[in-house]
Amino acid sequence: MALLTNNDPTLYDLAQMPENGEAKEIIELLAQSNPMLMDAPAYECNKGTYHQTTVRTGLPSPVWGRLYKGIPSDKSTKQMIKDTPGFLESASEVDTRLVDVFEKAEDKASIRMDEAEAHIESMGHEAATALFYHDSLVDSEKPTGLAPRFSSLSAENGGQIINAGGAGADNTSIWMVTWDKRACHLIYPKGFKAGIDRKDRGAVPKTDGNGDTFFNYREEFTWHLGLTVRDWRYVARVANIDVSDLTVDGSGSSANIFNSLTEMYYKHYGRRSNIGKTCIYVNTTIMKFLDYQARLIGTGNTNSSNLNLTYGQDSFNAKEVLMYRGIPIKESDAILSSEAVVS
Repeated sequence: MALLTNNDPTLYDLAQMPENGEAKEIIELLAQSNPMLMDAPAYECNKGTYHQTTVRTGLPSPVWGRLYKGIPSDKSTKQMIKDTPGFLESASEVDTRLVDVFEKAEDKASIRMDEAEAHIESMGHEAATALFYHDSLVDSEKPTGLAPRFSSLSAENGGQIINAGGAGADNTSIWMVTWDKRACHLIYPKGFKAGIDRKDRGAVPKTDGNGDTFFNYREEFTWHLGLTVRDWRYVARVANIDVSDLTVDGSGSSANIFNSLTEMYYKHYGRRSNIGKTCIYVNTTIMKFLDYQARLIGTGNTNSSNLNLTYGQDSFNAKEVLMYRGIPIKESDAILSSEAVVS
């Protein structure tokens, strides 16, 4: 399984190109709340404003032959998938008098960036939610994320979902995703920029509550973003993890997170092929109980080490991250602990 390398261009890679200016700083801000952005490659839509792919859903059936008998023709079965990116927008304004009091250009830029950071962080949170949960069939303005694509145990790709047995509406999920042009990747419309486009609109007039005019420096942020799953075998989901039932040693009705990771590992086709970069995504609750269970499961509540968990370096700034079988485990605030049951 390809784990720590990715030859495809991520948003961070594209942001480091000279023509993209300060985009690198913006991507680093976004990645603080959405680690997917450091892992997922991004490509222009192959149909301009949308991305069309063909997913193979079945293989042809060979036959045993015999003399004087013909060979029947057969073919694989395929499904056409069309993914459309959406676009996020936000605008930041700062009173010109707050900025112009500074003489140095870098100080002026710092004041404006301080306000811009809040908008960028908010867009990052919304993008992360989109990549997991949004559904263009429910809201056509939004892209379709992972959860709507892996939402039924009886669907054609239902074999990629592990049922952890939770009930009610306090469930969460673990995701294992291979990022690659042949597996799963981000998309943006042809001719547009990958990542956030930051435009300076200069000083614009505003009116206060008394009808008097003042001026703000205005910046606008636009982000065209979508997701496509080229081959669903490279995505696996552990669904129905009941958060309220979790215990530190995996006892009782608690989900055993290590068993879930093992099931997911063997469902995921990436362990057999050497493409892209594979990552595991969990929320803070699962990360915490993974820490507990790594030390307590099957040990009579005594400390122990787990050979499948290690620490390694996997990020743009060489930060150490927890790994399972060499696969980095990333913490994402976007993964909910209030998911409905996947059935």
